[in-house]
Amino acid sequence: MGTSCSINRGDESDCDKDRGDSPSHTSHQTPSRQPKMTDHTRKHGAQGHGHPGQFKFAFQHEMASREDESDRTMSHHAKSTEAQAKEVIARMKREDRAVFTNASVSPGQHFLDVRHLLHDTQLFHVAGMIPKGAHLHIHFNSTLRPGVLLGYAKEMANMYVWSDRRLVVAEDFENCKLEFSLRNLGQTRQGMHQKAKEASDFSMLRKLEQAASIKDDAARTRAYDELGPDIFSDSYKRGTQDNTPQVEEMRYQYFRERWEEQGYGNCDDFLISKVTFGQEEVQSFYSHGAEKASAKVGSVVVQEPTPVRSMHPNPQQPASNGTSPRPFNEQEWKIETELKISQSNYTHVRDSAREAWVAFNGRTKMMKGLFNYETAFRRYTRQCLEEFVKDNVQYAEIRPNFMQTNQILNDTAESKIDNFGTMQLIIEEYEKFMKDIGDMTDDGRIIVDDSHRPTFSGMKVIYCTPRSFSREAVRLALDECISMKKRWPGYIAGFDLVGEEAFAMLHPLEFFEEDFENFKARCERENLDIPFLFHCGETPDDLEGNLETALRLGSKRIGHGYALPEKMDVLQAMRSKNVCVETCPISNMVLGLAERMDGHAIYRLLDEKMHCAVSSDNGTIFNSTLSHDFYEVMAGHEDINIYAWKQLARWSIEHSCLSGEERRRMLREWEKRWEEFVDAVIRASTSKQHYHSISELPKMKKQAQAARLAKLRNAAGNADTAKL
Repeated sequence: MGTSCSINRGDESDCDKDRGDSPSHTSHQTPSRQPKMTDHTRKHGAQGHGHPGQFKFAFQHEMASREDESDRTMSHHAKSTEAQAKEVIARMKREDRAVFTNASVSPGQHFLDVRHLLHDTQLFHVAGMIPKGAHLHIHFNSTLRPGVLLGYAKEMANMYVWSDRRLVVAEDFENCKLEFSLRNLGQTRQGMHQKAKEASDFSMLRKLEQAASIKDDAARTRAYDELGPDIFSDSYKRGTQDNTPQVEEMRYQYFRERWEEQGYGNCDDFLISKVTFGQEEVQSFYSHGAEKASAKVGSVVVQEPTPVRSMHPNPQQPASNGTSPRPFNEQEWKIETELKISQSNYTHVRDSAREAWVAFNGRTKMMKGLFNYETAFRRYTRQCLEEFVKDNVQYAEIRPNFMQTNQILNDTAESKIDNFGTMQLIIEEYEKFMKDIGDMTDDGRIIVDDSHRPTFSGMKVIYCTPRSFSREAVRLALDECISMKKRWPGYIAGFDLVGEEAFAMLHPLEFFEEDFENFKARCERENLDIPFLFHCGETPDDLEGNLETALRLGSKRIGHGYALPEKMDVLQAMRSKNVCVETCPISNMVLGLAERMDGHAIYRLLDEKMHCAVSSDNGTIFNSTLSHDFYEVMAGHEDINIYAWKQLARWSIEHSCLSGEERRRMLREWEKRWEEFVDAVIRASTSKQHYHSISELPKMKKQAQAARLAKLRNAAGNADTAKL
């Protein structure tokens, strides 16, 4: 999934399709919350891609007997120990079943059905110990746990919040939409005075003048707060809903004070619940999709699908190889795609996913203002790097959203930082982190000494921009990507378009194909390596044709690729071209594609020996980490074993945008970590206490990563590492 909102509020945004009533918006939708689905609706909620026993997973057997350059360093004893660890993991899976049976669920159900049980399983704690290689699909503004950005915001006296509802009765708290914005305090107060003047509200003007005359900063701030908007009041103005030009914003610190005065409970818990998806809400997406499908039964005459020609003469042949596709006609594409969808077996899945995306876009809008100022951006970058180390990720390719109107504010909201400034902030914080943990020299060079065990192997940036933009805006983004690559050749990994790709959401990849071909030609002329890393196939069947377009354009990897098993010719072609799928299991479950983990498309991809990497996508909104996704892959199918974990981690490194030497160096370190991981699993099986006390496994995780965590604790300039 592409994070559909930019890093901050701007004139252009790929959230336009679901805009709400905000300081710059005109309407607002609220995601529904429905009771838990029945077994009947579960059976009809989403497509299935296979069940236990259906697949052979030959890639696991090949990995177990693999002998390549890096594996030759493994001793016979190490390989024997690895086979032992396979049996230990299998035993853990069997023993963990009791946890789920006691809760009347199964490990292959939807992530949100079982998430609360995972800390009681052995397998989840072991998943936290896996050396995960490279994290290749992670949207930068939704990486950390949901409370992190909210915590930063508490410290900002000029952070404001607005709501599309007055928070008066229980229903308001349940259904409200919130957004945050950093404002300049002086300008905000001037605006209050100006508004009172324009309304000839002389009583309010006198009160405001009295507030302005107060010498003490805290008392003056409180006086302005009490004269300003109060979300908890019946008089709060919500924009067009109340026939006013814009919604009213309340200072966030005052919001929290009023919350406490009203005795509403834990404010942080409430706000986190607004950022993250809940179990009942997600289940409602699937039940609504099933209900719509059931309503159509008997009312539609079943017809044979009408053959619809591709917009391209040969979907697998690149245009640059001599084939000249006719110009893309978006209106014709819409008509043809709409016809395909009307005949699809997956209209219920599309309905579920559409409802999920509406809710998702609301959450990204809520988070946007929490992320788009310098202090938060810097602290977030640092903490993100620390979390990579904690989760045993060696390398990451992050996806910030870049737009021409995409600006990070300084802390007083008086000036803005453009895209190049944003990139510079990321690099500065990354290099400071790498120096603090001892993996980079003072002059900015990665330490490559063979005797050095790196804590973290690096981070690059995938330039992302919204697919909802015009061709002109995307051309500007492509040009800017090239300029960044020239300025920071070691940091720009590739290019991607993000945002919902389902039909009726602008635009398919083919809309920009001519521009992408021109970009490729320019990169070749200027000797620049900027591969495409396109989001595509994040629908049940890809009737939009994005997978074919990505194939023609030579995309190095594809994001999600959930629909790829539905197009076996494209899958085979991509496999022959060594394309890797960045799979995001939890994301696909939450956003309406996979109702259960045991029906996820990844198992069919793996059975077809399609190279895959596991990613977390938008972990903040799903309240998950990469360890959760690795766990889900193992727990979701009884025939997946430790060699799947090993292969997925290796593929992530092999398909990264690292240079050849960087990749070889990282693989050497990964092999050492893998052997240490296997040894730790074996120790768990031979120590009498560990199988009888689940609390011991987290301790083992800490022990296995003690050296890396110690470096974080000792890193300079970061008080938060004391919490590790």
